[in-house]
Amino acid sequence: MKKIAIAVVLSVVAVPAVASDMYVGVRAGQAKTSIDNNTFNNSTLTSTNPTGWGLLIGSIFNPNFSVEAEYLNLGEIKAGTGSAKSTGFSLSGVGSIPLNEQFSLFGKVGYALITGKPGGSFTGSDIKSRAFTYGVGGQLNLGSSVGIRLGWDKYKFNDAGLNGNASLTSVGAIFKF
Repeated sequence: MKKIAIAVVLSVVAVPAVASDMYVGVRAGQAKTSIDNNTFNNSTLTSTNPTGWGLLIGSIFNPNFSVEAEYLNLGEIKAGTGSAKSTGFSLSGVGSIPLNEQFSLFGKVGYALITGKPGGSFTGSDIKSRAFTYGVGGQLNLGSSVGIRLGWDKYKFNDAGLNGNASLTSVGAIFKF
């Protein structure tokens, strides 16, 4: 996982040589997670709406395409006396449709690595999973270097480590440099 995270960060840091713009951002909102019950000892999840957040860095290639890398925290889910915290990294291509100078719509498609950390009565090692991710949203530019985003992202994981999906509805800020 660390090697992949380093590769993602290095690839995004190397992008400025060919990209016209870079940005960083932060977002927070409501995460919703649905896990296959077999993943956590056939337990029923009792809390699936934790607060989630993300830190991202992106590179704009043109007004219609950018690439984003993001650290995600999808919160904690609970089942009885057990719990699991979900974090991850994602890399996505972002397509934008500027409607005018102040507002644009966007869509995202990418890949994420999600880690579930068992806690409480759930024991064992971390559960690592690959996830296909996609999302949609809108961005309001408050000037040439600051934007506000409203977005919805979905993470679908289905492999030997973890089966299920998560979504994050969020509001965030983007800072271009």
